[in-house]
Amino acid sequence: MLSILSSRAGILYSASAAQEGFDLAGKLGDMIFDKAQVLVIALIVLIVGWYLVNMVCKIIGRALEKSKIDTGAAGFINSLAKFGLRLLLFIVVISKLGVDMTSIIALFTSAALAIGLAMQGFLTNLAGGLLLLIMKPFKVGDFIDDGAGHAGTVKAVEMIYTQIITLDNQTIWIPNGTLANSTVTNVSSLPFRILDFKFTVPGTTDIDQLRQVLTDTAKASKNVDLSQEPFVFIDGFDGNKLITVLRIKVLSENYWAAKFEVQEAIKKNLDANGLTLPGSRMTVTIEDKK
Repeated sequence: MLSILSSRAGILYSASAAQEGFDLAGKLGDMIFDKAQVLVIALIVLIVGWYLVNMVCKIIGRALEKSKIDTGAAGFINSLAKFGLRLLLFIVVISKLGVDMTSIIALFTSAALAIGLAMQGFLTNLAGGLLLLIMKPFKVGDFIDDGAGHAGTVKAVEMIYTQIITLDNQTIWIPNGTLANSTVTNVSSLPFRILDFKFTVPGTTDIDQLRQVLTDTAKASKNVDLSQEPFVFIDGFDGNKLITVLRIKVLSENYWAAKFEVQEAIKKNLDANGLTLPGSRMTVTIEDKK
């Protein structure tokens, strides 16, 4: 009798343990299903949201292109909008994962100060970009010199950096904070530029003949703007030599073409008219030590 009762008790215990195992597996399966469902929804939100963000940024970019806003300002606004929308998408995805937004906001608030201190350069460049956007010391297409050895044509003004293309076709990214806090020369802000050619001639040179040759040389160039008469003057003396300057007016886009063309023509025309440029002189002293 006792053996029968013990056998029944063992069977009942085994059945209870099996039922508990089934219940635990069911709860675990439900939990995995719920978490997987949340993860899938968050992933769908991320994919769809990323697509929508890119689409909205394209719409904003096209709207800015059609507007009369400066190209550099348009690029800055577009990059800022892209950053803000992606940050918003990140917050939405985090909330879909079931993370408490109060904790997220508290975390962002506490982290903002630490990030701000660690990213002073980033914030400085961001503020510099805003200053460049408001003050507009230059625009896309202008040729600028930042005073630190970087000169080139502005291709884009981004949120953090300004992109320029140098004369030898190199791309340089200059931090906006640097440009906003330094002396920047905008070479092409005005339609015309003044181009000076300074050189020395022997003191015995006929000034009137020299002036005529240089004036004719400038007038013969197609890159010189003749709304201002070419001007030749003596800028000073260097021993027995005359420091001579030819000053002409050129369109900003013709500056380099005029510089190279007229410079070569000056040498040829001076030679053709018997006017020479003095060469360097070296004095050699030979001592006899006998």
